[in-house]
Amino acid sequence: MSYKAPLTSTTDFGIMKVGTGLSVTDGTVNASTGLLNYGFFENGTQTNPVASAINLASFSVTGPANGISIVGGTDLTVVNAGTYNTVFTMNVNKTSGGASTISIWLRLNGADIAGSTQDLILTGALDTIFVTGNYTLNIPAGGNIQICWSSADTTMQLLALPARVGPVRPSGASVKVTLTRIS
Repeated sequence: MSYKAPLTSTTDFGIMKVGTGLSVTDGTVNASTGLLNYGFFENGTQTNPVASAINLASFSVTGPANGISIVGGTDLTVVNAGTYNTVFTMNVNKTSGGASTISIWLRLNGADIAGSTQDLILTGALDTIFVTGNYTLNIPAGGNIQICWSSADTTMQLLALPARVGPVRPSGASVKVTLTRIS
């Protein structure tokens, strides 16, 4: 095989096998449904207007999103069924004193996912905690996930961080989610 010869074909896969998620056209390999990352985030602060109510994390910015979209500002909806690794991060903040708890959990197609809840306690005014969670989900075609949060303290919020100087650093989203389709 010379350097100009095709790397693979649908009948002779050489060092790479064409199959689910991989196709070859004129020697060019295309990955269409393999391990793909999708990113969503919110640049604004999200407040807790009603004590002990369920809040749905909102998203307004889409990064790479082949086959996944934001629906209604809160639902991350997939076109293709598969197993997705879900990683989220949040900047949780409170503006009052005293100890307060925030609960964070996931929903799949509107149903709470057992075992996904995290409870955190913030103990003082202006405390901020960086929270991350990771969950692997089988999501059907047309299915959606939501990130839920609740606190009895109405001063609890998901804080967007402003750009700063000393040293110069960029702003930070209040919530970020990355979905990686792993099968």
